[in-house]
Amino acid sequence: MRAWIMLGVGALLLISAVVPSGASGATMDDVTKEIAQNARPLEGKRFVVYVPMVVFGNTHMPLTNLCVSGGRLRPIDGSATVTDMGPVSQGNQYSVQIFLRDGGGYDTYQYERKVSLPDCK
Repeated sequence: MRAWIMLGVGALLLISAVVPSGASGATMDDVTKEIAQNARPLEGKRFVVYVPMVVFGNTHMPLTNLCVSGGRLRPIDGSATVTDMGPVSQGNQYSVQIFLRDGGGYDTYQYERKVSLPDCK
């Protein structure tokens, strides 16, 4: 009996490690729409999305302001001062974390989504 329980727990751990969280190829627009559709916060709570920053040299930019061109990260606004923010991560997948913030400013982790950056126009 213990062997079956251990095998079941091991299988669950293996599946959770192999299956990526979130949909592949989702964009930040998809994440914001998903939060708006699934809005279920209790009174005094709201969703907060933590977007990672990209640091290249002395420049810091959130991923929401970047696009991909030729395997390199570039600003969407076409900033003349910064034209290259470094290489794109493997698979163009970045993790965005969603938290639920209460009235006191405390955040409770909800889930994580993988997002892809758009191609530059």
